[in-house]
Formats: sequence, structure tokens, C-alpha cells
Amino acid sequence: MTIRISQAPSGGVLLPFRQLMRVSVLATAMIGLSACSSDSDDSAVGGDNVDLSGQYAYVATRAADYGSGRIDRLSLEQGNVVVGSYPGAGSNIDVDTDGVSPYQIGKFMVDSITRYDAEDTSIVDYQYSVKGDEPITANPTDLVFSGPNRAYLTRRSSNSLWIVDPAAETEEDFKLEEIDLSAYDTDLPDMTEAIIVDDKLFVLLERLQRLESGSQIPDKSAYVAVINTITNTEIDTGMGSDGLLGIELDVTNPSALQYNEETGLIHVVGRGNYFENEAITEDFHSGGVQSIDPGSYETTLILDDGSDAENEGYFVDLEIINAELGYLLTYAEFTVTTLRTFNPTSGELSADIIPGLDGVDITTLAQGPDNHLWIGINDDNPGFYRLDLSTGELAAERVATDLVPINVVFIDVPQSDS
Repeated sequence: MTIRISQAPSGGVLLPFRQLMRVSVLATAMIGLSACSSDSDDSAVGGDNVDLSGQYAYVATRAADYGSGRIDRLSLEQGNVVVGSYPGAGSNIDVDTDGVSPYQIGKFMVDSITRYDAEDTSIVDYQYSVKGDEPITANPTDLVFSGPNRAYLTRRSSNSLWIVDPAAETEEDFKLEEIDLSAYDTDLPDMTEAIIVDDKLFVLLERLQRLESGSQIPDKSAYVAVINTITNTEIDTGMGSDGLLGIELDVTNPSALQYNEETGLIHVVGRGNYFENEAITEDFHSGGVQSIDPGSYETTLILDDGSDAENEGYFVDLEIINAELGYLLTYAEFTVTTLRTFNPTSGELSADIIPGLDGVDITTLAQGPDNHLWIGINDDNPGFYRLDLSTGELAAERVATDLVPINVVFIDVPQSDS
């Protein structure tokens, strides 16, 4: 999945390390890029004359047959061209960043965190196991940084959230503490994405039921656990039930968590039973877009995904740009998705479909420092569409990738004087 990192701390988001390093960070991942756009606004400046000096995209990608993957380094300043690739890996990876380095998350059955050098793709700073005591896999999913020596690692196939030191010089020193979230389900809480707002870590918990067939179903409400990052203890939000301390959600099977500085709200998108598993006989559409006030923990269902009889597809991802504009990814069936716009304040879903982005396989969304929305595409020519956020129009050319993009993060690499 994707990780959402808010753009600046001035609106209350605790991202001191990113702000200190003066970086532009966004998260969603992809990899294996090869060709690029040659639009006039892509060379040295973005759509709003944004200076792109030293701006790089780090893209996690996978092979079409899921046989391999890697992270590629792409220069925005030079027109979105690939300027290096990191060592090959499995396909089940993501990429995150602290604003200084790219971190490869090796997920299900990989169970590792790898830190790479942002400038030299031949340098591997370290690779540490994060499997811990889990018998099969910890399935690390998201890495969220609160400072140069502290980050939080969600582990989807574990009950314990890890607190780690991303600057640790040895694997033994990498794990600092863990936080037990087992109260949220009888098997696993299914922790996925996380963000930090105002000294508080918000952790998305899917709370799915595992069937003997191996499939999973959203048979109960999802939650967001809230952790005090000063004391590393869970906060009683007063919004839970059955003794649970977190925030109970109206949407089930959530897949994305994002804070938006302009709205001052956390936004969650829920997929509902998009597996269409008939073990749940109720309406499959139990998802939507919900907001959370990070101060009061109050929630609002902004947009409902409808019913089996009347809907616009399942909601699977989103990117909030401001209080009036958000992009919503809807799902019809495997590899068939559509990008739509909606108003995060009114909840109005636009009936207009962006040309070329209807019924295609969109893999990721991320707002780039070039004032474009980067839209990952899986087809015969995988890569990115880029949508100008000032005009709402797609750039004339796509950024091509060798492999299927998974997610992407952006880092502002300081330029040397030499």
C-alpha cells in the first residue's frame, strides 16, 4: 500500500526531522523507471515555476509476474530521467523516507528494512531483519519517522508495533521498544499505515478475519489506534467500544491514511468488502471516505461508497490536495480502476472522469514537488501519468518505467558546491 506523509509541520504535524532537513517529502512508491516526459515544465521548474533543483523521486516497482522488484532514482530536475537503480529485490516491497534517505520495506516473508544512500545507488547503508519472534512473517508495512533516532514500524502480521532507531549502526540496536496492539483482535489487528500529528501516532487497524481458505474478510469495524509519541503509550480517545482505546471507524477494510494541513483533518479511505467474499452476506459496500479530527478524535463520514445496488465502485485510495480538492481511486474489478475528483469538505463526488484514467490499472497516487499528481499505471507501457494540479490537465507525455510502479517518495537532495 501507500504511506502518506504530510507536507509541513506548521499546521500541527510533528515532522521535525523532515523540516530540519528542508526536504519535500511525499509517500507512495514505485520503481524501475526508464523513459521520461519532455514537457517544458519538467526540466528545471514545476507547473507553478517550482524550483526542482536537487529533487529526486525514489520509486518502488515490481515485475509484471511479481518475480522481482527494485527501487529506481529519478531526477525531476533533469526532466524525470532515471539516474540510477538500487540493488534488485523481491516484488513485495515499498519505499519510505525520512527526507534524507530512501528506505526499502521488505514486506510479507521478506521482513527487512534496507536504508540506501540518496545520492549513490551503489551504497547500502544497512539491511536489518524486522521479523522478530514471529513464526512466519512480521510483514512490515509502514515506517514513520519522528526524528533522526526514532521511527515507528507497523507490522501487519504481528501484534506488536516496533519503535526503531533508523540511525542504528547494528541490527541489535535497531529495535528500541514495542507497543502491544493485540487487544484489537483475537488473531491480529492488521496494522497498516500510520502518520504523526501533534506528537501523536495514528495507526490504521484493518481488523480482518482470516478464514480457513486463507482469505480475509472485513467482518468488524476498523480502528485507528493513537499513540503518545512522547511516552510511547496508547491514548484513550473515548471513541472506542468494548474497552478499546482507539477510534472506531464507520468504514471497514481501510487502505489509506492521510493528514491534510489545509483541512486540519486526517482522512481515511475504506474499501469495504471489495473482495466480495460471500462469507459476509450483508452489502459488500461498507466503505467510504471518513475524516478524523486529530485533536478531538471526532469522525465524520464524508463520502459513502453506496450499496451493491447503487455505487461508483469500491474506494481504494485517495490523495487530498486541499479543502476543496481531493482525488479518489475507485475499483470495479481486478486491474480496473478509475480516478475521480471530490470535494473533501462537502463530500461531493464529481461526475466527470479524467480522460485516459477510466477503467485502467492505477497502482499508486502521490503529490509531487513539481505541483503534479503522480499516477502510477500498470499496462503494456508501465509508468506514471502526471496531472497538473493548477490546471487539472494531464501532461502530454508519460514517465515510463521498466517495471510496474508500486509507490513513490520524493527527496530534496542538497546540492554540493563543487
